[in-house]
Amino acid sequence: MRTGFFNIIADTIRSCSEYIPCRSAPRARFIFLIVAMTGATYAADNPPSSAQDLQYGEVLFHYYQDDWFNSIVRTHIAQTQERLPNHADEAELLLGGLDLNYGLRNEADNIFQRLLTEKTTDEQTRNRAWYYLAKISYQRGDAARALRAIGQVQGDMSKGTRMESAHLASLVLLQIGANEQAIGILEDAKQHRVWSPYLAYNLGVAQIRSARQVDGFEYLDHIGDISANSEEYRLLRDKANLALGYSLLRDGQAESSRDALNRVRLEGPLSSKALLGAGWADAESELFGRALVPWLELSKRDTTDPAVQEALLAVPYAMTKMNLQGRAVKHYNDAIGTLYSEQDYLDESIAAIRRGALLEVLQAQDLRSGTGWLQELSFDTDNPVLRYQVTLMASHDFQEAVKNYRDLLTLRSNLNRWAQAIEAYDDMLDGREQRFAQHKPAARAALQAGDRAALQERLQRLGKRLEQIETQGNPVWLANAEETQQWQRLQDIKSAVAALPRNAQTGLLHERRTRLEGVLYWRLNSEYKPRLWEAKKQLAEVSDLLGQTRDNLESLEIADTATPASFTGFDSRIIRNKARIEELLARTESTHLDQGRLIEQIAVRELEQQKERLDTYIVQARFSLAQTYDSAQIAGKGTTP
Repeated sequence: MRTGFFNIIADTIRSCSEYIPCRSAPRARFIFLIVAMTGATYAADNPPSSAQDLQYGEVLFHYYQDDWFNSIVRTHIAQTQERLPNHADEAELLLGGLDLNYGLRNEADNIFQRLLTEKTTDEQTRNRAWYYLAKISYQRGDAARALRAIGQVQGDMSKGTRMESAHLASLVLLQIGANEQAIGILEDAKQHRVWSPYLAYNLGVAQIRSARQVDGFEYLDHIGDISANSEEYRLLRDKANLALGYSLLRDGQAESSRDALNRVRLEGPLSSKALLGAGWADAESELFGRALVPWLELSKRDTTDPAVQEALLAVPYAMTKMNLQGRAVKHYNDAIGTLYSEQDYLDESIAAIRRGALLEVLQAQDLRSGTGWLQELSFDTDNPVLRYQVTLMASHDFQEAVKNYRDLLTLRSNLNRWAQAIEAYDDMLDGREQRFAQHKPAARAALQAGDRAALQERLQRLGKRLEQIETQGNPVWLANAEETQQWQRLQDIKSAVAALPRNAQTGLLHERRTRLEGVLYWRLNSEYKPRLWEAKKQLAEVSDLLGQTRDNLESLEIADTATPASFTGFDSRIIRNKARIEELLARTESTHLDQGRLIEQIAVRELEQQKERLDTYIVQARFSLAQTYDSAQIAGKGTTP
């Protein structure tokens, strides 16, 4: 029993030492996903700045909505259209980070390598690119390449980049067992006043691994006692207390271990392990009665939890140590029955997974490409068929498989929408062809009209006439129709009066005609300049209109030839894109089915391993039960409580 417990201690310390799960690690705890900001999300590292380019603002809008797929699409469109003059490098970094989040490491690698080869890239952007290349290598399990890349992060860099680089370097070094080097990296970061609780946590782990228990315990104790105003920090605090408690227990400091484990929240995701460890801390001090308090509490919890299953055996173990053999026998029998029931539930769950129940649950969740959906997956744990799915989410391989599966569902959904939307392009093209056919006769009539040359010739004559009027300065030539008629009548009267005999009456007529002519001429002369300016203005407007008409007719001539060809071109593109969408849908569907089978295989394998662990627990329980019977018989106490 104690041997099995100390194996759990070693596993817990090892898991608590992994701040972010590595791709090569066979298993990681669900808490790591929440606390550690897993993945290569650009947002977690360096949120994009405000937008100076309109298209980049659209990219950020989708980005901050956690709609990363559309953010990637908008970035590609803006880059193709060359609409990011103020955010070219930043958009590349954002795109690389998003590609990395989707697991497209080759595409992300190409982006960062391109940024490093361009001479225009500034030093801070280069440092970010090297950092991302190191993260890609870390996720691929290539520690040597990750360390080489992170070593290139130097010179001018933001405080955030310096902290993230130190963090990533320490993770890689801890992974390969270079604990002293990890300590050096973290202490150097602290000297540069770049620090965070996460770096302190890593430093504490590294020091414990390097047998510097006193320093390591001090750092973990500090993190375990921080004032946490967010769920992220509260989880980190619990994790530090758990790692500290189990490390102290392994070091033989049972009382200090219990103090650390007691600081873990009872309602937090690590509470079960903390209760289990607290009980063993009391047991190490031979305070078995006190050990029963957390163990009995733990034994009432969800029996899918390995810590709860361990507690089912720990409770009768403590009772045996207290010479309560009768009660121990009862609890051993209850534990064996419970473990057998769990095996039955596991068989039900495995059968349900093979029937596709797990994939149905995943498909029923909200399809989003952001960071939150993984924590928000909801499972009906009251249903025995799905009761172990929360436990499955603790497996890093399972998490990654589910993420890929969900991404494929999102892509399939987008492709299905495009498959429906592209049909509208056929209707749009038909509508354009119909409108072209309707307007084509009128356009051809306009093209065939022969009055353009006459209008241009008339305009030229009017221009010469206006120049003549301006040269001679005769205001009568700018008279309107009524004034011209009046002026002509006065000239006719003048001729008629001149033909009459000269007498007093004809002299009076001549005087009146002359006076009217003077009044009319005075009015024409006073309005001459305004009328001359207005005439020039109208002539210029007519010239512009004729020019526009000429341009429009030329456009009609081009459209008459080019438009039918464009219809054919658009039709060909629509056909090609339809075929492309169908091809992508087929590939996505095939990959989606393969990924679904992979998820089921991982889930079944994980549950089969849990069955094997239950088999081990049952064997241990039966053996301990037999020992308890033997001890009771030797003591002559039987099985009476």
